Amino acid sequence: PFLPPPTQSQDIAAAFRSTQVASVIDDIEAIKKEFERDSMLPEELPSPYYRSIWVQIWTVSTRALINRMRDPIATIVSIITAILFAVLVGSIYFQLGLAYSGMNDRMGALFFLTMITAFSNLSSLGMFLFDRSIYVREHRNGMYSPLAYYVGKVIQDLPVSIAVNFVVCVTAYYMVGLQSDIKHFAWFLLIATLMLCNSYGMCMFVSNISKNFAVANIIAPLILVMYLIPSGFLINLDSIPVIWRWIKYISFFRYGFEAMVINEFVGLEFANGDGNCTAPSSNATSSNGTTPVNPCVISGGEYISKQMAFNVDDKEINIIWCATSAGVYLVLGYICLRVFRPNEGK
Repeated sequence: PFLPPPTQSQDIAAAFRSTQVASVIDDIEAIKKEFERDSMLPEELPSPYYRSIWVQIWTVSTRALINRMRDPIATIVSIITAILFAVLVGSIYFQLGLAYSGMNDRMGALFFLTMITAFSNLSSLGMFLFDRSIYVREHRNGMYSPLAYYVGKVIQDLPVSIAVNFVVCVTAYYMVGLQSDIKHFAWFLLIATLMLCNSYGMCMFVSNISKNFAVANIIAPLILVMYLIPSGFLINLDSIPVIWRWIKYISFFRYGFEAMVINEFVGLEFANGDGNCTAPSSNATSSNGTTPVNPCVISGGEYISKQMAFNVDDKEINIIWCATSAGVYLVLGYICLRVFRPNEGK
């Protein structure tokens, strides 16, 4: 084999030492020695990402909002569909009175409104599923954390759902003729919003544990239908078989519906329509000196206590449980995004 003359390698080495590269290498070695003595170590970066968590959230939410504005068809269709359902319920149960026969009708209107609210978020199942490949690529490139992605997606999507739900509530509430004072309507709106957040969080949870949209589209409706059973409208709570009673403790639909019914029925009095009642005179008293009960009037609170086994004093408790459930589902959605997709970025 060819071998260079002995002097050639020596000449190359001498030429290299005479250039500026040698001085640069010496400087690098000096810096390394300083660092080895821990005298000038740089501070550890607080985050592996290039921008703060707030910038990440802003970027993700802004991009998602721009994409929604570029393709508004899905949003427009969901708004129109929700309003049509509200008008449908309002026209079927239009201006319910306080007759005895109207009690079941009023209950049915509340049940359908809560069901529409719960099922209205099924369209959100694809929000994480369809963008999963984009999330994986950008997250692995250090653009944003899972928390920033999750929060950014939610804060641009959930307010739209809440606004649509507000329109639905206002439309149906006054068409049906529920208690019209602002206090009862405010409670109704709060309960409906909490149920919406529960349904939304549950869809995020199912979306992040499902491998694809087909699986998620089977699981989510199944859970919602299961939650409908212990609502108290389809079957009395005390009549549910023991083996299935555990569902009522995790059903946000039961808590929300029960709170809505209590909010609406307590304080109302319905006319007894059996035709056999005789109203007492205005100055009549019973043997113990108290005003006798009017058999021609049925108290709404008494009706829901006897017929549906609802405790009329549990409205605030049900609302608290409904709010807690919404928070749990939203947190579970994030945990599933972070943990249950280990091969798709962390």
